[in-house]
Amino acid sequence: MPETAGVDPRLRCCVDASIGWCEDLCALHGIGTELQDGLWTSTQSPPPLHPDAVAVEPSVTAQQVTRRLDGRVHVGVKDSFGTLDLSGADMEILFAATWLYHAPREPRSGTGADRWTRVRRDDELASWTAQHDTSEVLLPGLLHRAHVAVLAETVGGTMVAGAVARLGSGVVDISNVHAVPGHTVDWAGLADAVWARFPDRPLVGYERGPDLEAALSGSFEPVGALRVWVR
Repeated sequence: MPETAGVDPRLRCCVDASIGWCEDLCALHGIGTELQDGLWTSTQSPPPLHPDAVAVEPSVTAQQVTRRLDGRVHVGVKDSFGTLDLSGADMEILFAATWLYHAPREPRSGTGADRWTRVRRDDELASWTAQHDTSEVLLPGLLHRAHVAVLAETVGGTMVAGAVARLGSGVVDISNVHAVPGHTVDWAGLADAVWARFPDRPLVGYERGPDLEAALSGSFEPVGALRVWVR
C-alpha cells in the first residue's frame, strides 16, 4: 500500500497546489527546485516570504529536512501535515494555519464578484504589491502567465483588496489574499470572481486567524493543519 494512502484527497489537492505555486515563484526568480523522497526544496534561497522546503508527503521526517537544508543559515519549512518537530534543528514555529477547500459550483450574481478585476499592467501590480509588501516577490512577469490571475477588488475607484488565483492540476489555488485596513475580504464574492475566470474547479488555499474565519464564513472547508518553521 502506498505511503500516501489515507490522505484526504482534498488535502492532497491543497498540498500539490502549494507546490505548484512555489515552482512558479522560483521559476519567476530564476531559482531551481528539487523533489526527492517526498520533500520539495529550492536549490538556493527562495523568493522572500516563501519556504526553502515543503513536505509533499506525510512520510517526510525531520532528519530528511535537516539533511537537505544542511549549510543554510536562515531557512523556512512548510510542514504540510503539521507533524514535523524541527525544534532540534534550532527552528521555531512561525505560524500555524489551516488548509481550505471549496467544491466547485456555478458563480452567483450579487456577491460582489464584479468588484474583482484582473491586474494586467505593471503599474497596477506595483500598487497591488505595495499594499501587500510583496514588490520583491510578485514580479511583473507573473502578469504574463495565462494560468495565473492577480486579482484586485476595487470600491469607488480605490483598490481595497487583492488575491492571486493559480490554475493547476484541476484546482485553483487562492493565495496572497489581503485587504486594506478597515476592509474585510468577502470570500464568497472572491470565490465567484475566481470561478468566473476558472470555472468548474475546486478552490484551495490556507489561512489563519481572522482571515481563516472570513474564509470559513465564505463556505470554505477546513481539511488539514499546516505549520511553518523558521530559523
